[in-house]
Amino acid sequence: HTGILASGSLQAGSSVTCRVDYDRRRSVAPNHSMTHVLNAALRKVLGDTVEQRGSLCNDEKLRFDFSHKKAMTAKQLRSTEEYCKAAVENAEPVTAAVMPLDEAKEIDGVRAVFGEVYPDPVRVVSVGEETSVEFCGGTHLSNTKEAEAFALVEESAVAKGIRRITAVTKGAALEAIEEGKKFEERVASLEQLDPSSTSDLDKQAGSLRKDLDAAYTSAPLKATLRSRIESIQKKAVDAKKRALAQRVDKVLNVVTAQIEEAAGAGKTALVLEVDIGADSKASQKVLNAAKKLAPDMAFMGLSEEENGSGGKLACFAAVPEAMAEGGFRADEWVRSALGVCGGRGGGKPDSAQGQAKECDDVGAVVKQADLFAAEKKAEGPSV
Repeated sequence: HTGILASGSLQAGSSVTCRVDYDRRRSVAPNHSMTHVLNAALRKVLGDTVEQRGSLCNDEKLRFDFSHKKAMTAKQLRSTEEYCKAAVENAEPVTAAVMPLDEAKEIDGVRAVFGEVYPDPVRVVSVGEETSVEFCGGTHLSNTKEAEAFALVEESAVAKGIRRITAVTKGAALEAIEEGKKFEERVASLEQLDPSSTSDLDKQAGSLRKDLDAAYTSAPLKATLRSRIESIQKKAVDAKKRALAQRVDKVLNVVTAQIEEAAGAGKTALVLEVDIGADSKASQKVLNAAKKLAPDMAFMGLSEEENGSGGKLACFAAVPEAMAEGGFRADEWVRSALGVCGGRGGGKPDSAQGQAKECDDVGAVVKQADLFAAEKKAEGPSV
């Protein structure tokens, strides 16, 4: 044993009293015994190529480094954790015996750390009848049931070809498991919501994902819950796409009617509020439809991200080439309109877009757009 002298002095011949910290040893023992079980679990799940490359067992956690070329999959993590949990539940006896090194090396399946020099005689620790047999001089439980619980909380890379698993036992494992149950309930609650009627479901799922990533709980469970959250987010996005497509269809009907009416009245510019959110693809679809319906008419669409929210306002415009060459530029039109609420825009003389982060008076933007059109000798205000 080695130690550090925190204070005072020490010299050859000094009288020294040594005491074992049994309280700490009792906290280290479950982590140490379950490290042996974890070693066996990894060889069972990943194959016999797995070799121990280091370990740390203290009164808070266990850490195990092992040879493996790539990150473990969610399925492999889950199988490894389940193997260790089963060992706890099965109450496997942990025994130790000291024997000649040559005799110990002949034990079928015995494990040893590569490059380690062992004494002769050597201490051999066994877990269960078939779970684990290793050379070890450390402190251990008498039965795996005494570990109470096991949670694999992290798997990460240490170096090329070396992976690391961190796990906990007893109270720390029970807390990690309980934390996992809370997240399971939260995910299940979101799964019950109807994506088509929950507008912020994707945001709720994203927030839950951040909380889960920061949580101290089972890594295999985290992987499973992340997958479920991703499924929720996909359903939410798909529902939004369907809803937007329906909104765009309705808007196109309105735009068609308004453009036909404006064209019939001889107007050359039209500004419309449309309900398509702040989706750029939807705005482009409306813009293309307007250009096709009235290629000789300047068109501007204004759409709030959320109707009446006073939040983000999207603006998009198209101007016939002849009008643009005459000084009625789409980019200037957009900048002029959005300038009312501090927005910005840009683009080309015949096509432009922009947005304002906040706009609580869309009517004022419409008015400014109409004034710009009138100044550029477009015929009258929009309908």
